Amino acid sequence: MKVYNSLTFKKEEFKSIIPNEVKMYVCGPTVYDSAHIGHAKSAMVFDIIHRYLKYKGYNVIVAKNYTDIDDKIIERANEKNIPFKELSEPYITEYEEIMVALNLLPDTYNPRATEFIQKIIEFIQELILKGNAYENNGSVYFSVDSYDKYNTFFKRTKETESTDDDDLSSDQDTQFGEDKRNPKDFALWKKMKEGEPFWESPWGLGRPGWHIECSAMVLNLLGETIDIHGGGQDLKFPHHPNEIAQSESYTGKQFSNYFVHNGFVNVDDEKMSKSLGNFFLVTDILKKYEPMVVRWYLISSHYRSSINYSPDSLEQAKKEYSRLFNTIKKVYESVEIEENSEDMDNLTIKIENAFENIIKAMDDDFDTPVAIAEILTLFREINKVILQDGIIINVAFKKSFVNFIKNIDSILGVFPDLENKVLGHAKGSDEQETMIKNLIDLIASLRDQLRKKKLYDMSDLIRDRLRELGIDIEDKKIQ
Repeated sequence: MKVYNSLTFKKEEFKSIIPNEVKMYVCGPTVYDSAHIGHAKSAMVFDIIHRYLKYKGYNVIVAKNYTDIDDKIIERANEKNIPFKELSEPYITEYEEIMVALNLLPDTYNPRATEFIQKIIEFIQELILKGNAYENNGSVYFSVDSYDKYNTFFKRTKETESTDDDDLSSDQDTQFGEDKRNPKDFALWKKMKEGEPFWESPWGLGRPGWHIECSAMVLNLLGETIDIHGGGQDLKFPHHPNEIAQSESYTGKQFSNYFVHNGFVNVDDEKMSKSLGNFFLVTDILKKYEPMVVRWYLISSHYRSSINYSPDSLEQAKKEYSRLFNTIKKVYESVEIEENSEDMDNLTIKIENAFENIIKAMDDDFDTPVAIAEILTLFREINKVILQDGIIINVAFKKSFVNFIKNIDSILGVFPDLENKVLGHAKGSDEQETMIKNLIDLIASLRDQLRKKKLYDMSDLIRDRLRELGIDIEDKKIQ
């Protein structure tokens, strides 16, 4: 299995530190507002990675954090005149509900940054002792000059370094402080300002910077070196280099063997973000589309690629997923025969070949678009044989098909609780038909009573209204 490593700009054979175990940290949301579809894509990317590694037999330990204290949260809480936790907690609850709706596997850990304040302080103290950080006027900064490799991460050539200035100018921890030795130094601990939450520290009252929060959580939950560190492309600089610099300065060991970055969800080819105001909330989208349709849409592009969001693209996903479900329903509900046939044998072989190709695609840097293309092609073949040609399925085919769907759900998570949905749908249809029949019988009986009482106008009105609905009732001669 090969994984694209942002540290080396190439696909590498994946090897975990401990055989059959993977430790993965994912930079989660900053909870000052509701999650938009871009947040959902990032979460989906690492759920697919989690699922596939688990399918391959790894014990996957995942930590995905909540940044529940930073400049944006403080600013929004002050605007609303509420405590910062009162702002962030409802958004954490909402985010978790979205993750369940979209069928994400539960993470091993979902730490909040504020749960690690003491660990962060201890981390900073050690960096000061090692000469990688310094205190000035109640704040503590990481010295980028103390870490020789700082300017080398996620860069192909030296020419790309010139683009870093724009990223640094918008980085809340680099912007902070006028008393730094180097303008690129970033804050590990920020001296308290009026109206901000604070904690006690050896340097006075204050709060942690953003970058140090993730490093402390990784160290204390997963260890000194992890297998995979994930996040959006916007974290390639400066957040992830800052994490690497402070973590490797602290431990003297490599921070993460693989860095995996997901692409954006764009609107009109521009990154979707709250700061630009061009975002679509997941909660609003889920009011219009089934969760699995949204999931299907999000995994239809490669995780490293950015996609343009539009209602048309979701409509296309809805049509594709509906066709898949209808085919599955048809196969599940069909009564199979024992006899073999050439058509069924060929179709069973195509299932096996399709699954082999899906595994090859997923082994090649989790290539979900190729996997999805294989599924769609296979289902077109199945529809042709079963629906168009009318070939009756046999036991061998149905068994192979059911196993295929279960394996696909394990890997892609797009068919949760399918058997209950299919059987429940069929059961619901039968119950509905019975209810309609009983209701029509009741109406017919009432009409008979009206006619016996010579209330013909009322009886005829009911008959005529039923005919408008496509229901004909034949009047019997009254005895």
